[in-house]
Amino acid sequence: MNNYVYLYGHHAATHALLNKDRVIKEIFITKNAHKKIAENNNIDINKFNTKIVESKVINGMLNSHQVHQGILVVSEKKKIITINDYDFSNSKRVIFLDNVIDPRNVGAIIRTCTAFNCKTIITTNKFDQLDEGIIAKASSGGLEYTDIITSNNLSNCLNELKKNKFWIIGFDSEAVSNIEDSVFNLQDQIVLIFGEEGKGMRNLTKKLCDVTYRINTIGEIKSLNVSVAIGIILDKITPNFG
Repeated sequence: MNNYVYLYGHHAATHALLNKDRVIKEIFITKNAHKKIAENNNIDINKFNTKIVESKVINGMLNSHQVHQGILVVSEKKKIITINDYDFSNSKRVIFLDNVIDPRNVGAIIRTCTAFNCKTIITTNKFDQLDEGIIAKASSGGLEYTDIITSNNLSNCLNELKKNKFWIIGFDSEAVSNIEDSVFNLQDQIVLIFGEEGKGMRNLTKKLCDVTYRINTIGEIKSLNVSVAIGIILDKITPNFG
């Protein structure tokens, strides 16, 4: 089963079933969940290899009692794209994760990005080692609509993007400039860099940024969960490019 992943939970599973690029091996589903999905006009669940089971069967297939809502999809892994094989010409906004490797955080980030129609995320090769089921569940199905680009050298990756006329913008709670003072142009291609919680961006990454910004907070805590920070930034810049 090394080539397969378990996708569970209503949203993660149904969006996977709607994704024509997902290779589905089989589905384990309870009667109630089967009825709910069968009533979804966009999904023909009968075309899949579907097994009606008790909820306890799915419980036994998962670790730590994950909330599966009566459905588990056995699928091939998501296709990851290497940096050299991706065409960035249509990417106006790119999210760059500098050593963010917690799968729940990554999933929450993907969910946020999907909500704002930002569908290009660059991360390290470590992504392939993360639990895709956890990511898919936390993304609430957003993983199916996101291009995950990996690079074994994020610094070289940023330099290449700079050569291709991307603005490299980093976010740091200690930055001098405030995001409220920034101006984003419709035609600008921008890479938005967010670092690991607690540690933030690495020093080498900061040096490669054209500019760094902070998000103004008015409370005692100045740092934000990275998925929340990304949501705030995308909310500010999304109206500029649709």
